[in-house]
Amino acid sequence: YHEEACAQFLYQKLTTEAQPTAHYQYGHSHIYEFHHDKTKPVLGLVGHLDVVPKHFEPYEKDMNIHGAGASDMKAGVAAFVHILTTEQQTLCNHFNITLILYSKEEQTPITENGLYELIQEYPDIIKKIDCAIVGEPTDNTIQLGCVGSLHVTVSVKGKAAHSARPWNGENALYKALPLIQTIAEQKPLAQTIAGLEFLDVISITESESEAGRTTIPGTWTCNLNYRFAPNKTEAEALTYVTNLVKKSIKNDVKITVKDSVYAGNIIETAFSKQIIQSLNCKIAAKQAWTDVAQLAKCGVPAFNFGPGHQAQAHQDNECVSVTYCEEYLAKIRNLKL
Repeated sequence: YHEEACAQFLYQKLTTEAQPTAHYQYGHSHIYEFHHDKTKPVLGLVGHLDVVPKHFEPYEKDMNIHGAGASDMKAGVAAFVHILTTEQQTLCNHFNITLILYSKEEQTPITENGLYELIQEYPDIIKKIDCAIVGEPTDNTIQLGCVGSLHVTVSVKGKAAHSARPWNGENALYKALPLIQTIAEQKPLAQTIAGLEFLDVISITESESEAGRTTIPGTWTCNLNYRFAPNKTEAEALTYVTNLVKKSIKNDVKITVKDSVYAGNIIETAFSKQIIQSLNCKIAAKQAWTDVAQLAKCGVPAFNFGPGHQAQAHQDNECVSVTYCEEYLAKIRNLKL
């Protein structure tokens, strides 16, 4: 995996310079514990090591650091590692720390996700975290929860024919037009949870007709992506999408689930509220899916908070502001009860 070299580099750095009290590993995903006082709560620092853009040589320009995954989410990981290798005692005066650095987060089915594997392998270690900070790019704001994501393939069947004699066929694309129009007209639907606004949104993200320049397409397929707030289950999300499709196209349509992942519930405890209050940042809903959902399913209060820029995520020349990184480090460094 591409994360192997990064995981190994960080393993050497952390074990040499930070000296964790315990270390656990599954594949290229690692858990490092810094538990110096069993009477103190456990604060989790969580980040993924993989990135989407292809690697390029990092450089700094105009107070921005450019590099593959600089915002999503190398900056968050770097901040966690920096604090633990240079100022560990600052945090450990108040907390026990569990650092989780994992592989295979980006564009990976949840059952192959590195954090998922760690949860299966070491469930008790994960569940004893009292609150977790997931270093996803949030522009230094706190983002609670996360939306779920459902991908379905919709196939519409027509009848192929020669384009010189279209009356001998039935254009599958034309049959799909009512559905395309319906999806195009769907407006974001606001859902208020814990005082925060999540948006239910649905989009056609891929579209393909049967190939052939002189052929009336006999099939049309698309990928429908539905992002849904934490007040819906995966089953409810699928029912909504299925009803929407079947209201638009009555016959010759097939709906197949490609993949699905649940939304992240907002879990609040006295300790998690103290952490959020101590950070003293703007609070919003997370309008994307993150591994906060997996932690919440384990009963761990978790939220997204990172120095990376959301607008920079997955960009070819991805960058992060040095100023944002410095502000983030200061916020983490000053965490206290």
